[in-house]
Amino acid sequence: MRKSRRAYFWLLVFAVMFGQASVAETASRPASVSGKWQISWEARLGTARGTVQLEQAESRLTGSYQGQLGSPKVSGTIEGKNVSFTLDFQGAHPFSLIFRGVVDGDKMAGKFAIEGVEGGYDQHGENVRPSNYTWSAVRQPEGSGARN
Repeated sequence: MRKSRRAYFWLLVFAVMFGQASVAETASRPASVSGKWQISWEARLGTARGTVQLEQAESRLTGSYQGQLGSPKVSGTIEGKNVSFTLDFQGAHPFSLIFRGVVDGDKMAGKFAIEGVEGGYDQHGENVRPSNYTWSAVRQPEGSGARN
């Protein structure tokens, strides 16, 4: 009887230790964001929409964007559920949109900033520095033909 209690005790200890290690590993693992996302953001001039295709290698993100503003490359990172990615628009007046937010399953949302606009003003002389611009995205099913 004593041996079976001791064996049971050690089995319980190993189970608890393995369970804690498994939970810690899962908590530190980045959320999975690979795939196609329908994204929209609210800014001074209204709502913009597009599609972001993300590829994920551990915590590094790459991809592309298709939408009203063009087709820039996407780069970023994900740490746990915190996502950050940048759309770098080239051309005569290059600028970047930097999105930061949180992933919640097949949805993500947060705030974004505009960088690279000289002096912080657009061509109409209006201030474009965001103070509270928001964005959200919904993962699209594989093979979906989501429109911009």
